[in-house]
Amino acid sequence: MKNMEERPVKLTRSENNPILTPDKNHSFEAQTLCNAGIAEYNGKIYILYRAEGYDKRENRLPTKRGITRLGLAVTSDGYTIEKRLKEPVIDREPDGTFAEHGVQDPRIAKIDDTYYIMCAAVSRWGDRLIMYTTKDFKTFSKFGYIQPEYEMRTAGLFPQKFGDYYCCLLRYAPNMWISYTKDFKTWHKTKLLKEIEPFSWCGEKIGLGATPIRQDNAWLLFWHGVSAGLDRKYHLGIMWLDLKDPSKILKVQKEPILSPEADYEKKGFVDNVVYTCGAAERNGKYLVYYGGADLVLAVADVDVDRCRI
Repeated sequence: MKNMEERPVKLTRSENNPILTPDKNHSFEAQTLCNAGIAEYNGKIYILYRAEGYDKRENRLPTKRGITRLGLAVTSDGYTIEKRLKEPVIDREPDGTFAEHGVQDPRIAKIDDTYYIMCAAVSRWGDRLIMYTTKDFKTFSKFGYIQPEYEMRTAGLFPQKFGDYYCCLLRYAPNMWISYTKDFKTWHKTKLLKEIEPFSWCGEKIGLGATPIRQDNAWLLFWHGVSAGLDRKYHLGIMWLDLKDPSKILKVQKEPILSPEADYEKKGFVDNVVYTCGAAERNGKYLVYYGGADLVLAVADVDVDRCRI
């Protein structure tokens, strides 16, 4: 990639945005539809999105938030939705569990023939991590809670193992961390990967965005940052990690690659939010799927060749 500092990498919004919006005919997604994990399966892009209805969350302070569930849509070209299920594929857990108010913000990593789906579980006790697996996007199995001793909502796996270890990006707030595990119970080599940058577009908190993408000589990471203060906004950034040791950052672009500027990003359920959980590659472009203002799902793209180091 040449002259990145002079010509920063930027995402280009699709003219079809938003590509998915709430559907009043389906109660589970009647209020909001946004952040989506992305996977390629049978030559198509599967979109596992966060959906919220109007059913109330019990046992907590009053909130306009409803129960969150995961819906599923499919596209071939990456921009046009050709299939959308009428019922959620992953539902809330029973009352009295860490997912009693639902699951959201899925990130999908394919390792061998299994898709690992890391989500945020929501309850009266705050947020925890929960993981599901699937092989065909028809049957989903609950793997269990991940590090339930920590309140956390932003995490995802690399799409390969490093030796015998799975590698996970986590957020022990407000920073981004990396850790390794063989069994998702005992964790090793936990290390701070990147800190917030005070007085910047990522000054309040940061975390991974899409599942890391393997390139020839680096891991490409689309990530998110939140600015602090009265100008609080969610932005997307880009960085590159070492291929063999992803705890080493090779390069971070100083400027964000996407900031809330379109109407559907500036005004919605939560204003001034662009937030990604997944990306895919199609026809020489990376397609980055992101929630706009916690209300709709949109996609923006960038040439693959612009994202190399």
